[in-house]
Formats: sequence, structure tokens, C-alpha cells
Amino acid sequence: MLVGHLGVSVLTHRYLKADLVPVVVAGVIPDVVDKALCQGLNLTPSGRMWGHTLLGLAVSTVIVRLLWGRQTAWSWAVGYLGHLVADIGGDVPWLYPFVHYDFEPSPGFWEILWRKLQNPVEIALELALLGWAAWTVRTPQRISTKTPVPSVNVEIHEGI
Repeated sequence: MLVGHLGVSVLTHRYLKADLVPVVVAGVIPDVVDKALCQGLNLTPSGRMWGHTLLGLAVSTVIVRLLWGRQTAWSWAVGYLGHLVADIGGDVPWLYPFVHYDFEPSPGFWEILWRKLQNPVEIALELALLGWAAWTVRTPQRISTKTPVPSVNVEIHEGI
């Protein structure tokens, strides 16, 4: 669900030092692409198809690299991969279209939402994940007290 993917993205930003905007956008883009193609346009049989593949990860990362550079592409890649890993509890077609997957027809948006709402454990886990992410963003990172203080050498010359 979106809440969990946002939580994973923010935690990736915090702990892997990924740029916030690309990691969050990449963290939700597989669902945006696949749900739009399946439930919005009825073009694919499943809500986990092209966007939920390593091919989708690779192609989109190359495009981001060409448009916005290495750091943004790295942030995009870890955000996208975080989404795929977070979806492991269900069917993820990692190697599609190179490997055949039997896609079960995807239910509609409202049915998916209803199923999610009937699973309080999943909702609690996603909310806890998002809460942890929100807490880490608000908590400043500690600065080590062992950081050396640079010394300044001053020479005094007499005369002139």
C-alpha cells in the first residue's frame, strides 16, 4: 500500500543518504504505472506487471541518469528497488518479460482497498513503518563529539 512505500522511501532517504524527491517518486512509480495500466486503462491483466520488474528498474534508472545525473539516478534506483522488495509478500514479476508469469486478474481499486482495510495487522505494520520514517526525519543525526577540531597555525613576524 502507498503508506508503506512512502515509509520505505523516507527511511531509504535517511539511512542510505538518497535524495528525497527521486527516492520517494521512484518508491511509488511502479504502482502508479501498473495500477494505471491495469485498473485505469484496462491494458494489462495485473496491477503488478511492467513497473514491478528489474527491466522497469533498469530502463527508468538509465533515463533518470541521462536526464538528471548520477546521484539522482542512484537515489531513483534504491527507491525503486525498495518498492520491489517491499512487495515481496505478493507476486512480483522480477524477470518479466524474459520469464513467463501466470498473472491472476487484478481486482478493482475498491476491492483492493476493502481487502487492505480488513487486514488490521498489515495496516498497523504500514502505519508503524511510516511513523518510524516520520520520527527519523524529525530527529537530527547526532554529531560525534570525537570530531577533530581543525587547528590554525599562526606565525607572528616581527619587523615591518
